[in-house]
Amino acid sequence: MGYRAENLMRLAKSLAPTFLGFLGVILLALPLRLFEGWAPTPIIPLVVIFFWSIYGPDLLPSVGVFFIGILQDLLMGGPFGLWAVVYLVVQYIVLSQRSYFNGREQMVVLLGFALAAASASLMLWLVMSLMSGALLPVWPLIFQMAATVAIYPLFAAVFSELHRRVLVEA
Repeated sequence: MGYRAENLMRLAKSLAPTFLGFLGVILLALPLRLFEGWAPTPIIPLVVIFFWSIYGPDLLPSVGVFFIGILQDLLMGGPFGLWAVVYLVVQYIVLSQRSYFNGREQMVVLLGFALAAASASLMLWLVMSLMSGALLPVWPLIFQMAATVAIYPLFAAVFSELHRRVLVEA
């Protein structure tokens, strides 16, 4: 493989998790409703950030996480910077616990993700309640985070294969 092709491959590998995060934001913003609106839309970018912060932190830099959050704020119409801050806090906490998660059973990692999703929900709920001047209903956010936790194992399996076959072996 030529020098340019190797550099392009290296660039593509380094941008893959950030691209997956952007793709997750776009899927979240699409007007698709699962089961005719009965199931909340999972927050796929949170899954991307959690997974890659454990298994490929060098592939998902903080600047990528920041721009994933900014894109979500722009497309979803939320307070500018809120998702960026939430995602950066989640990434920071996960990176600080990365050595604990590495080598653990997937159930332990799933419980860690559930805790991260609950923390993100709490941050979002507190900020939005403060901004509205009233305590907002918490159940819609709980259901959305439960849906996000439920899809984590599927996405983790796909991301593991991507990491192993494409990003590490290639």
